[in-house]
Amino acid sequence: MAKHLGDGKSFDRNWVSTKEARYLHWTRGKPVNQIQLAFRQHWITFQELLPDNLQGKRVLEVGCGRGSLSAYFADAGWDCTLLDISEAAIDLARAAFSAHDLRARFEVGDCLKMPFEQGSFDLVFSIGLLEHFEEIEQAISEQVRTLAPGGFFIGYVVPYIPDNVQKDYAWICDILRAILPLNPTAAKTPVFRSDALSPPYLTAMEKAGLTAIGSSGTYPLPMISNSSDFPFTLLPQEAELILVNHFENVLEARRQSSGGTNPWLCHESEGQAFLIWGRKA
Repeated sequence: MAKHLGDGKSFDRNWVSTKEARYLHWTRGKPVNQIQLAFRQHWITFQELLPDNLQGKRVLEVGCGRGSLSAYFADAGWDCTLLDISEAAIDLARAAFSAHDLRARFEVGDCLKMPFEQGSFDLVFSIGLLEHFEEIEQAISEQVRTLAPGGFFIGYVVPYIPDNVQKDYAWICDILRAILPLNPTAAKTPVFRSDALSPPYLTAMEKAGLTAIGSSGTYPLPMISNSSDFPFTLLPQEAELILVNHFENVLEARRQSSGGTNPWLCHESEGQAFLIWGRKA
């Protein structure tokens, strides 16, 4: 039985603890902060990963939080369903989608036993979910169960890797924390986060029946903030705009130096996260 080490109450407390939890990091226009930039790059990368012959546009985001990436799918005309164990997160997502006139279905439920029939979706994905399980097999197999034959699975996993790209920028975040101290009433409830990279996830995916399996590191940029923990704390607007412009230049330089490959991908030990993907037979 999978060990679920981040219960709904813990996530509920984190989702209501800070104003950042209420932001939907989706935009049709130019990104104006680091997280909008990140989710725009996630969206671009997910589109590149999807098979050209994927049938249908039924998509499920598992552990959706505020649903920032699902907002891109909804805006592109996909039939979106969002699920989270936290009722507070679902309330935030529903309100955000309504405010932007985006359509989706919302479900409160456990990803280990989801309220969906087998084969209900053409794409199932999660962002920042799987690392909260010490045993990952059931969480992955349950997502695969809900996929239709030929459907696609993508997991965006955020492991605990203190020596990734963030390590060279910790001093900047320390200075920002001294200048912009955190509100002590907004303390975040600790939840388990694995330090494993992709190999055990890929094994679990193969056991669950996925083929054409792959993985890559992603998000090769630092998070510059007085608190880069969940949920990410934004800097003043002017500072965020400066960082977005700088990071866009960094990504373009990465693209050119790599011969035009996706600059959002990197070595697993370098990035803030890694991606895993595969197709159901």
